[in-house]
Amino acid sequence: MKLKRALVLSGGSERGAFEAGAVDYLVNQEGFDFSYFFGTSIGALNVSILGQARDHEEMKLRTQQLKNLWLSIRGYRSIYRKNLLGMVNLLFGRALYEPVGLRCLLKQNIDLDCLFDPTNVVNVTTVALETGELFYADTRSPEMRKDFLHYILASASIPFYFPAVQIGGKHWYDGGLRDITPLGAVFDENPDEIIVVTTYPIGPDLDPILPRVPYRGPLKNLSQMIAITMNAIAAKDIQLANAINQDNRTFPGRRKIPLRIIAPEQALSQKSPTFHPTAIRKYMELGYNAARKPLLLSTGGLCPYYRM
Repeated sequence: MKLKRALVLSGGSERGAFEAGAVDYLVNQEGFDFSYFFGTSIGALNVSILGQARDHEEMKLRTQQLKNLWLSIRGYRSIYRKNLLGMVNLLFGRALYEPVGLRCLLKQNIDLDCLFDPTNVVNVTTVALETGELFYADTRSPEMRKDFLHYILASASIPFYFPAVQIGGKHWYDGGLRDITPLGAVFDENPDEIIVVTTYPIGPDLDPILPRVPYRGPLKNLSQMIAITMNAIAAKDIQLANAINQDNRTFPGRRKIPLRIIAPEQALSQKSPTFHPTAIRKYMELGYNAARKPLLLSTGGLCPYYRM
């Protein structure tokens, strides 16, 4: 009987190439299939490409498509263009960058007929600025189809860096503001196994490990501040999932589900993304190698987790 696996991909800008490398190993070396796909920020783009697969052979093709997409990137101009006046834009309610290239990549790589095929379930997370509402755009809802590419773009729209995406009279931003690793929603699907790919290393207490950076002022350290916030949110999601698996009394009715977590062994750069081809190839290789020795959260016993 086929296992119903859930794949969860977090955010990380150009470090999304790490996720592509990890999935490459899982699909082509482990022979994994997935039934549920959850993604936030750059993870939303990645799962939307992978979620178009209807069987394992198509999964291998979509994995290659994802790798080709990342390897086709030749710098930040493949993703965004800089707005004139730089940080002055923020004073006038505009963003630093315009995601022109990202819009093109979405149109070129996502076939909505395949994405909305009922074989798989794809969810991308985003947040409404006006209300703080956390929203999961779900391919099981036919009404999502006309705006789904916009929701993917919104999920990758980091405040200040990219403009909000207007959908249904609201302004939507990166889902990582509230739920960068949406494990609570994944548990609700009751899969047989959950595989999470993060773009930050995890310490013994399941806290994120961030690189040390020099202080250069609030604006120049904006990337680090965003990383601290989003990685902390992601870590809490993983810690909660581990707690659910360890303590049925606190979480009655919750099924214990094995979690396989793939994370880099050392912190990846938190500088403003350049999407340089050399960095992308490096991250893909790191992701492939990290998938060989995942962190496994147990579903009981004395040890809360162990690394293979």
